Amino acid sequence: MPMNGYSLWRQDAALTHLDPSAFDLISLDVFDTLLLRRCGPPEAVFERVAQAARAAALLDPSITDDAFVILRRRAEAQARQQARGAARGEIRLTDIYQQLGMPGVDRAALERLEREAERETVVANPILADFLRDLRRRGMPVVLVSDMYLEARDIRNLLDSAGIAAGRDYERLYVSCEHGASKAGGALFRMMLADRPGLPPARVLHIGDNPVTDKAGATAAGIQPLHYAPSERLVEMLRRETLLGYRSCGPLAASRGLAARGAVETEPEDRFWHGYGATVIGPIAVHYANWVVRDAAARGIRRIAPLMREGELLGQLMVMEAGRLGIDVEVTPLAVSRAALYLPSLTAFGEAEFRQLGAEIYLTVRDAAAMLDLGPLPEALRIHGDVPLVDLLGAEFGENAEGYRALRLFLLGETTQDRILARARQARGDLIAYLEEQLADAGPVALVDIGARGSMFERLARIPELKARYDFHGYIFYATPEALHRMAQGISLRTHMPLTARALERATVVYRSPQFLELLLNGEAETTAGYHRNADGRVVPVVSPAQLSDAQRRALRACRSGIFDYREQWARLAGAGSAWDAEVAPDSLLGILYRAVHLPTEEEARRIGRLTFDVNNGSPIIRPLCDDAAHQALESVCAAAPPALWLSLALQTRPSDVPWPQGTLALARAGHVEEMIDGAQGGFGHRTICRQLVHLVRSAGIDRFILCAAGGKGGMGPAFLDVAREAGIECVGYADLLVTDDGVGDGMELSLVEAAGQDCRDIVVASVGYGQAILAALRKNRREDGQALRCWWYDGASFRSDRLS
Repeated sequence: MPMNGYSLWRQDAALTHLDPSAFDLISLDVFDTLLLRRCGPPEAVFERVAQAARAAALLDPSITDDAFVILRRRAEAQARQQARGAARGEIRLTDIYQQLGMPGVDRAALERLEREAERETVVANPILADFLRDLRRRGMPVVLVSDMYLEARDIRNLLDSAGIAAGRDYERLYVSCEHGASKAGGALFRMMLADRPGLPPARVLHIGDNPVTDKAGATAAGIQPLHYAPSERLVEMLRRETLLGYRSCGPLAASRGLAARGAVETEPEDRFWHGYGATVIGPIAVHYANWVVRDAAARGIRRIAPLMREGELLGQLMVMEAGRLGIDVEVTPLAVSRAALYLPSLTAFGEAEFRQLGAEIYLTVRDAAAMLDLGPLPEALRIHGDVPLVDLLGAEFGENAEGYRALRLFLLGETTQDRILARARQARGDLIAYLEEQLADAGPVALVDIGARGSMFERLARIPELKARYDFHGYIFYATPEALHRMAQGISLRTHMPLTARALERATVVYRSPQFLELLLNGEAETTAGYHRNADGRVVPVVSPAQLSDAQRRALRACRSGIFDYREQWARLAGAGSAWDAEVAPDSLLGILYRAVHLPTEEEARRIGRLTFDVNNGSPIIRPLCDDAAHQALESVCAAAPPALWLSLALQTRPSDVPWPQGTLALARAGHVEEMIDGAQGGFGHRTICRQLVHLVRSAGIDRFILCAAGGKGGMGPAFLDVAREAGIECVGYADLLVTDDGVGDGMELSLVEAAGQDCRDIVVASVGYGQAILAALRKNRREDGQALRCWWYDGASFRSDRLS
């Protein structure tokens, strides 16, 4: 499939510089490389097995998805341990289910369910499928090499179902469980080479995602490896999302992974923004637009009106998704804003309306007078013209009580009220004329905003003429509790996010900094200030162009390019009207946004924090999300407080003082929020300890190490491997005091006796409770050749570096 003059595979950052003609044979890994799972990681397959088994009464209802995943993992670990003891090498799926120690369970039936779950979830990686087509055109031979417990027959069936055919797309499939050897250490690759005795290993290229089995294993066999690694930025995003309780699963895992691989034609300075659009903003915007189209059509609503400013982007995505799904809808973006709706929605102006002005935190007294079209301020108010309304309205009994009384007297005076309401009637007539021209006939209309309170829908619902003619249905991506209050008042409002206590709480945190998402969605869209009649009598919006620097325009254009690249990858994966659309979990999308706002990386905070925003409510204010003023405001609040309170205090600051507190805190106190959240999670603060251990190892100039831990997936080992990978240091062996073969080592498993005897003499002990026992085992089994073991560990009180000699 050509793409900008290239084959699709040339757009993959890992493949773009590859010259296939430099090799005589191409070898590819299968799972997580050539084949993807629409459910996400392998554990998600186990969850599907549990769900199907409970539905078929094969599992007790008390065995939850999570419980079954643990049992399934444990059965695999026991099968591997038994195979090792019997010198049988690799295991098959039947071996695993024979170890599933659950009395009364039909293990054969569960095994069949897992094979079926694999068949239902696999899909070809469209990038590598295109690569195979190109290799076929070139006449290049291809083999597939997989470390897997499924037999070759099963894997061939999976490949066939994904459109990858034996004989046409590849010559032969090598599977570890049938050959009794794995890719780790190069054994399976050597068997493949033995079938081609005249082929020099250096003329073979192997492509795979696993750094141990695919990269190191191929290298051990003399084969050239191409590590098909996921984007490092995406890996870090996923780790942080997991830290906040959101696991990468479902179709999002595959589509985000593919989208992160692109942008090879993008200039280096634009790649961050393109990637952010492809992996953060793109999934949110595309799947929200997709849901609105499907939900509106299911309710018989054929007219969709996304509200500006993000309506321009959402409208384009809705048209694309409606076309892909074959849904007949009419999409008409409307130039509507909070500022443009304020006057038309006023049918009265009394005490309540006076008080509500304080909700617009960025508006000054002068801004409010301009928005209400009241002309110059009276003399008694001029001295207060630049005071924020929220300050003056809250000063009834304070130092500014005189200003409060002057403002109240002015706005609630009979002459001013009459003027406001007359202007409101005129503005309402203009708005009605504009909407009637855009929406034409009466009937149901889906009004689409991004979030979060439903205030614009409420303002439209206040206008009797519109309420009588149109059946408005509001749609928002995320919602605060205020949106629920509006639902209770009779406003028709649908939310994409689930209305759970956790989601509402986290949406409230997101809405603390609404400009974050609006900025990245709006791009260069204009702001609607109101409406007027032009020379030919038509009512048109009065707009203000976005005031952006050249650098910001470039960044937002690159972000938008990433959004549409994500949509293109999604369309390739999902096809026309497939089941994939309904499997994207709204809570996962909220998790992507919540992570981006609440737990940004330092790079994200630095780059996004420079973006300037306006508040789209009649205020002329333009300022960055993170600036020196925000930093100073945060410092003054946190200076005398203990670190445990910094995040809470930051979130309590005024949005006008600190627009994005988490970003400002990430720049002022790098790693602080992450460490607080990590310590509060079930991870027991492992990453905080691991980061310090990695710092010690790197300071010693070490780039390769053996990891010794305790407790398998429940211990500190997995966290240390993540931190080490991020730091660019390589683990060459993994030994566990308590657990064997539960997947942490990923092909690098050693016993403690073997770990003490390896050529690599640098060992990290990632355990506090069992550190002394691990050191004792290493000391007892060290080699008697005079070469000491260097061990880095934490004894519960201090970080240490000990020599065992």
